[in-house]
Amino acid sequence: MGHPRRHRLTTSLAAALLAAPLALTAMPASAVSGPALSDNSLAFTARLDIGDGQKACSGALVDRHWLLTAASCFADDPAQSLALPAGAPKLKTTAIIGRTDLTTTAGETRTIVDLVPYSSRDVVLARLSRPVTTVTPVGISAAAAAAGEELTVAGYGRTRTEWSPLGLHSGTFTVDSVATDAVGITGKDGASVCMGDTGGPTVRMVGGKPELVALSSRSWQGGCFGIDPAVTQTGAVSARVDDLRDWVASTVAVPRVTDFTGDGKSDVAYLYNYGVNADGTNHTGLWLQTSTGSGFNGPAKPWDSGAVSWDWSRSKLVSGDFNGDGLADVGVLYRYDDTSDGRGHSALWTFTSTGAGFNAPVKVWDSGTGSWTSDSSALVSGDFNGDGLADVGVLYKYGNTSDGRGHSALWTFTSTGTGFSGPVKKWDSDTGSWTWDNSKLVAGDFDGDGKSDVGVLYKYGNTSDGRGHSALWTFTSTGTGFSGPVKK
Repeated sequence: MGHPRRHRLTTSLAAALLAAPLALTAMPASAVSGPALSDNSLAFTARLDIGDGQKACSGALVDRHWLLTAASCFADDPAQSLALPAGAPKLKTTAIIGRTDLTTTAGETRTIVDLVPYSSRDVVLARLSRPVTTVTPVGISAAAAAAGEELTVAGYGRTRTEWSPLGLHSGTFTVDSVATDAVGITGKDGASVCMGDTGGPTVRMVGGKPELVALSSRSWQGGCFGIDPAVTQTGAVSARVDDLRDWVASTVAVPRVTDFTGDGKSDVAYLYNYGVNADGTNHTGLWLQTSTGSGFNGPAKPWDSGAVSWDWSRSKLVSGDFNGDGLADVGVLYRYDDTSDGRGHSALWTFTSTGAGFNAPVKVWDSGTGSWTSDSSALVSGDFNGDGLADVGVLYKYGNTSDGRGHSALWTFTSTGTGFSGPVKKWDSDTGSWTWDNSKLVAGDFDGDGKSDVGVLYKYGNTSDGRGHSALWTFTSTGTGFSGPVKK
């Protein structure tokens, strides 16, 4: 037999029949695939709409914030090159996860905001705008596929009789060969990988649970809707991912706290004090130095207070992805003069990232008739409630109680995506003693539950023999608040 051309599996609705939405299937009498799945065993499979219908692909949820799919879904011309720049996709991309029957409203819909391609393989990690909380991600297998074993392939592509099916389909495939970067498979009982299945999962069932082995990459497409009936081969090639477990783990673990450009590298932003203008207004600029991976580019000034007065000395900075677009933003708690009745007056401002700089600051909260002194506030940022948006935490100093005990409280400003809800007190030292001045804060998901916790390095002062004495405490997020501090 000759060596016929294989087809990439992406779709383009603007390019005639071969560019329509697609599916994967197994062949009974009337369809390449069997009936749509009636259970949720493969609910981690995602359907991708790229460019509002220009392309359709599939993918696999491997982390609450991330999908694994095929780089060819996003490449300009995958037949020529799979090279893909990191960052936001060129075309708007929407992912539906957990909706095995597309006529329902089950599952969750997210926008893809960031792409991290794996060099020289048809694989890309796609970061979601918000975490998926109702679908369990699939684990990545630690073992490569073996010749002769049977694997399950799933996707939302074409069937034998349907251009754009309304459900997830799957089929059984036998492994023919295993290379360093790919797995060759052949469908059983007429199963074939079709257009729209690109990036869909190839899994091994172990004890009734799926393990991700590879992702659909290209196929003969024998029996798929719109393919020449003379093409009968049901062979396909899947890109291996079993050997990418460490890469996936290290990529999804990187917090986007200071990635202002969306390229997966942390950058540096800072306010610079120019002093006082001739008219007495305060002059400040916001500068950005982006990471090159081995160093930093020179500073660029994306914002300048100009004729508007902004006092650097009254500003406390924090950063995080407050609006869920995959880019880190800058938050500033700003201190105004005390009100006439002696109340502290502060406001929370945000500079949202554009990817190349920052938008002008927007006030998202003002203490107004309440009293808030920013000088008594230590700031930290993290996703404290697990909704995929960075919140702002503040350890607030009330001063000592009448009996000399330090009095502090932990407050949170919860992001709404377009701003912040007013501050809510989550913990108060109350009858205990906690000295704000002795506390250094940091945030992170210390227990791996998808919610950020707060860590505090606390200074007790020197021991009797002159040794420094400190302790590390954690406030563990409950999703709605924090458990009391525990010394770790």
